[in-house]
Amino acid sequence: MRRMMTALACLALVAGSWSMAPAQDAEYSAAEEGPMFSQLIEFEVSPAHAAGFEMAMEKIVEAAKLADLSSDYGWMFFRNGSNFTLVYPVENMAYFDDEDQWMRQFSGTPGEETLTEAFAMFDELDYSSSSSITKYNAAHSYMPANPIENPNNVMVFANWVKPGKQEAHAENTAALMQIISDVQWRYAVHAWDGVIGDGGLRLYVVPIDDMTTFYGDGSLQAALAQHEKAEEWEALQGKRMKLVRAMDSQDHAAVPSMTYMPEGN
Repeated sequence: MRRMMTALACLALVAGSWSMAPAQDAEYSAAEEGPMFSQLIEFEVSPAHAAGFEMAMEKIVEAAKLADLSSDYGWMFFRNGSNFTLVYPVENMAYFDDEDQWMRQFSGTPGEETLTEAFAMFDELDYSSSSSITKYNAAHSYMPANPIENPNNVMVFANWVKPGKQEAHAENTAALMQIISDVQWRYAVHAWDGVIGDGGLRLYVVPIDDMTTFYGDGSLQAALAQHEKAEEWEALQGKRMKLVRAMDSQDHAAVPSMTYMPEGN
């Protein structure tokens, strides 16, 4: 129970809060539009215990509703197989000066007992967790004119930048984002930079509606070909490979039943 309490009390989405709307000019301030940081907790769950993990988190959602937790303490959950990612938006790093404040929101409320019951459920589960904190990077993000509403999935593209290559990687990213803007890709791209946990981590989160469209007519490759930008894109990607020590991409499904993000409170 203690490791789950620590993970949730300190709270990890990672993959990012996609409701934020990055503008395309220098006047944009991420802090004015929404949380500037996200804490990400990645849970690797034994496949046999995935259903139990989901039930336990749903119990925590129930506790949050009973406690009438405000959206300031809300979170989102995503799933990839039996692995889960919790995304906890935070406005600034000062939040982490008081790591117990999330737990205190339940104290003396109808949700306190339910939260204790939920933690007890985790004692029976086989899982591990890791945490990191990322900062929103508006300059390396992109928002189309008509962004996808109510996305069901996110594609997460991860780069681990080589030491000493941060500036070159940033320049390369800016050039790639300019191409995405030029071809007017239908999908938004939200960039997050690792600040605690892995300073070389760079995440690019793309909320999507339909996988068939994402890989088909709405794919980036299709947009690049239509605007004759494919060759320029590939040249930049070739240079990018020399700037990173690793790359990865995964699709994650949103899990509404494990998510608590109330509106208007």
